[in-house]
Amino acid sequence: MENPARVSGKLARDGEYWAEFVPRSSLGRCASSLLYADTPRDALATGDPTRFLDALNGRGLRADAEGMPLPTRLRAVTRGTALVCATALLLVGGASATLAAEGPPAEHPSDHPDPAAYRSLAIEVTRNTARIAQMGTQVDAAGARITEFDGAIAASQQQLEAARAEVVRLKGVVRARAAFIYTHARAPQLILDIPRIEDVASGKQYAQSASVADANRVADLTRTVGTLESQLQDSQSARGDQIQQRDTLRAAQSSLELVTLGQQKLLDDAARITVMGDSELTGDQISAWFEARGVRYQLSGGTTIGELADLFVEEGAAEHVRGDIAFAQAILETGSFGHAIDNNYAGIGACDSCNGQIAFPTPRDGVRGQIQMLKNYADPGSRASNLTNPPSAPIYGSDPGSSARAYDAFFAKGRVPTWNLMGNGNWATAAEYAPRVLGLYFEMVAAAARKA
Repeated sequence: MENPARVSGKLARDGEYWAEFVPRSSLGRCASSLLYADTPRDALATGDPTRFLDALNGRGLRADAEGMPLPTRLRAVTRGTALVCATALLLVGGASATLAAEGPPAEHPSDHPDPAAYRSLAIEVTRNTARIAQMGTQVDAAGARITEFDGAIAASQQQLEAARAEVVRLKGVVRARAAFIYTHARAPQLILDIPRIEDVASGKQYAQSASVADANRVADLTRTVGTLESQLQDSQSARGDQIQQRDTLRAAQSSLELVTLGQQKLLDDAARITVMGDSELTGDQISAWFEARGVRYQLSGGTTIGELADLFVEEGAAEHVRGDIAFAQAILETGSFGHAIDNNYAGIGACDSCNGQIAFPTPRDGVRGQIQMLKNYADPGSRASNLTNPPSAPIYGSDPGSSARAYDAFFAKGRVPTWNLMGNGNWATAAEYAPRVLGLYFEMVAAAARKA
């Protein structure tokens, strides 16, 4: 019989508007068309939805090059190298040297990036990655067309050579017959070299008729040669255009890859925050930021956001996991807790082919399960024996021995020590998963700093 705890019946949120509920197709387990799960209920919904894109363009970053003609796209790409340097300054508000410096990841970096700049850069990296893939497809298509033109050119050249050879042959025949007519015009002897022609008059008439037919054939072939030559020139010209377009696309792709590599490094540097560590923000700071957003939420048992934020900080401290960032992850996973009545705040057990997800008996149990799983992802030495609390029963089972073995045998143990490694199959499949989570976290930090 199916474990009822694993089918919660939760109508989870992938960032939809409040009135629209759909069965969960996990935001964390599949790429969503929305960039941020909470944006329909924050600035992107209540304000100008192009705010971040406008800010991006205002900094010289082209937010959307789709639909532009190739030369415009190339101009946008050529500005990219200088753009990476400019974005570095924006991203950290003057602390780019500290941000980009190599070294071990910090639990609490001294400087956090500007949230809007960070999100803008994350958007640009995502779009650039899509453009690079699109350019790769276009390069492949151009290569296929070049191959087709190569085949057409080879066939035209073969036909042209054959037609030219036939013209030469027929002209030789015409000349030979003309010489025959001239030589035998007054000769009374029999013509023995023309089958079934027995006198000079008949031979002469036959030769003249054949010469006229061959001359017409030569004229037709000459026109055919002209047509083939024109087709060959067109194919060669088109092939040259395709080669130029392919080479231009390759150059643009290479330039954009270089730009995106630099942009991605900036994101990674900003996101090299350890999963393990103590919360930088207090429960009060987290809840104050959340409440200021005016988002409607629904938690079980009348739990308030303030109480939930305190749970994240407390449970995080128990396992030395960043509870404040785990809270940001929960916002993304639940669509700002829009319908989080099953106490599962991290999409645990949810997937595209799953019916529902794991339900937890209390909010603390849900937070604890999320924190324990984060620890398993981040700490290669995590074991059930060094957890502050027993492994979460809804996730690992209620039998102490079995649950301990399940926790210790976690397939991704220690794979994700820092947040920039989240996504792409770690906790979630979406490549932009970590920037989404950290974009929310940086907003919390900025709000707390403004009130300090």
